Amino acid sequence: MDNITNSNNNGIQNVVVRINGVLPDTSALGTAEKSDRAAEIKQQNTTSNTSCSLIAITNTNQIIFHMLVDVGQGIVKSIEKGIPSLGFTSTTTASSTLSIPDAVLITHSHDDHIKELPILIEKANTHLKNLRIFCTAECYDQIIKKFPQISSSSHSSFSSPRVGSSSGRISFSMVKPDETFEIGPFTVRPILAHHGTDSPPGSVCYIAKMRDNKIIIGWDFLSLPSTSENLLWNPDLLILGTETYNSHPETGMVSVIEAFDIVRRWNAKECYIVHYSGLRDFEEAKNQWFRGPVKAMTTEELQNTIDSHLRLTGSGGKFKIKVSTEGMVWNSKGKEQQQQLSEQSLYDNNALIGKVLSIESLQKYVLLIEKDIKNDKLKLMIEDRVNRYDLVFDKPHKDSNYDNMLYAQGEKGMMTRGPQLKLEVVDMNEPSYDNSGIIRVNVSKGKKTIFNDDIIIEKIDAIKFRKYIKENF
Repeated sequence: MDNITNSNNNGIQNVVVRINGVLPDTSALGTAEKSDRAAEIKQQNTTSNTSCSLIAITNTNQIIFHMLVDVGQGIVKSIEKGIPSLGFTSTTTASSTLSIPDAVLITHSHDDHIKELPILIEKANTHLKNLRIFCTAECYDQIIKKFPQISSSSHSSFSSPRVGSSSGRISFSMVKPDETFEIGPFTVRPILAHHGTDSPPGSVCYIAKMRDNKIIIGWDFLSLPSTSENLLWNPDLLILGTETYNSHPETGMVSVIEAFDIVRRWNAKECYIVHYSGLRDFEEAKNQWFRGPVKAMTTEELQNTIDSHLRLTGSGGKFKIKVSTEGMVWNSKGKEQQQQLSEQSLYDNNALIGKVLSIESLQKYVLLIEKDIKNDKLKLMIEDRVNRYDLVFDKPHKDSNYDNMLYAQGEKGMMTRGPQLKLEVVDMNEPSYDNSGIIRVNVSKGKKTIFNDDIIIEKIDAIKFRKYIKENF
């Protein structure tokens, strides 16, 4: 497909994500008399289906690019009201069109994700605003079938799926799963999504990147066929659609219970839960031995239940899961500030790393290393999506001729010794590693290899690890 790019990346400071709606098809909510969740939605008088906006802004709060994901019921009104309230300005867009996005990503053709696409198109045409719409070819055909007026003579720019029609300001671009494209300052990768027995062909989720921010828009999927989880590793924000708390694959979506596992496997820094109805969870009440939730919970009840689970299994507060509400905003600025402070401390001789260091790799590992001075031991934890290695070594020491190499003996037990360690931080000047580094870890016992892999890390973490070695050994 054709790439649509925007070279105006100068001055981009961060990305803001606004949740424009969180509801599934309202028929999945049940009645207010039966469901506390439905009663809550009725009281709030909201109808907005699941959607979000990714907004690239400058350090002076000027919008560079607005990318909308899905446009179901209530979304046009939500962004018209919510985007201007964020306080952003634009040098290229009139205030009256500030809420009309520059691009729309469509995940699939169910009504709760495309119902107001014709309304948005009409508004873009009325305000002479360019609007670029991205979806798979299958999804495009389904959209045209539902909304034939889009390809009528009054909208001749829709007569065929193409980019940059000369006869109008609205254009469709066909995307393919696993083929990355650029739009504005964002790099986007669609990933094939299976949405159960009612899954429309061509359904996708999206991975969006801007600078070093990674956001996964992962609603309406039961599985992601043929997608390597390396692509999903370590997002800054993961937005997950969960129809129920307990596992109910008949909904065509993952559950909150499954979200706990996904957040850990993908090492998501923060997760927003959307699309929840909870109606199918009433079925668990039929089992007198079931001890989990057996009703559709309110937002507060669901959040409290999630928090209780994370207190037991959340790795000491590492994983954060929030039940999202319409208008909730995520801002990457906090991440940027933390990174700046971290980088400053690396070059401050008075700032110590300490005895414990935790590093998240760029692929699939989390590594935690701890120097036990009292017992002259080294503790090493390496965790991936499946396995966790908790290792302890004796007499850790730095190589006498090479500051970036650590050795440690096997821990002595009653009858035998444990495996030994060889760990090396590879020089970042090697061209093939570009702006990253490598921690090479070999754990072996005799001829048996316990763990042997190259852990690819960010350059700042490689510098941090070197400082840790210098400081502690």
